[in-house]
Amino acid sequence: MGATKLMRAMCAIALFNGALFLCVKDEAFAGEKEERVKKLTADLRKSKDAKARVTALQELGELAQIKKSLVQDSLPDIYKAAEDKDPGVRAAAAETLGKADEPYEKAGEILVKMLKDDKETGVKIGAAKGLAAMGMTAKAALPALQGVAKETKGEKKGPLSQLNKAATSAVQVIKGMRK
Repeated sequence: MGATKLMRAMCAIALFNGALFLCVKDEAFAGEKEERVKKLTADLRKSKDAKARVTALQELGELAQIKKSLVQDSLPDIYKAAEDKDPGVRAAAAETLGKADEPYEKAGEILVKMLKDDKETGVKIGAAKGLAAMGMTAKAALPALQGVAKETKGEKKGPLSQLNKAATSAVQVIKGMRK
């Protein structure tokens, strides 16, 4: 009988501690994430290596999806990266802008311009993924995305096939047909 009461008490303590942790976990890890964002922003701003800038942008995009305010101070550098000479950096910046929950009026128009005008297919794919990440707020981008999907329809493999998939997927997400 005593062992049962002891076990119940231990379970109650464990349950309480678990619930308490779930309530404060964001605050417990916030400082760690903020330091990570500072390092990634510095990498994005100062690194000469395009691969390091791409990695920084990808990680900033992931953090932005967790909590937009984490990357708020990094946004000017992300916008600047959308104009980088390296197409991989531009593509990663496009996708990150979409994930950063920026207003369509600010980021969406840049992404549509990248989708239509950039010479690099990888950048167009990044722009389509960025617009998809914006979701239904990017409805104004539907004509551009549908045009790209139509132009690349029938592509079986290669970058144009990937662009078709990204544009088609973005159309479906923006229309609310899938997540």
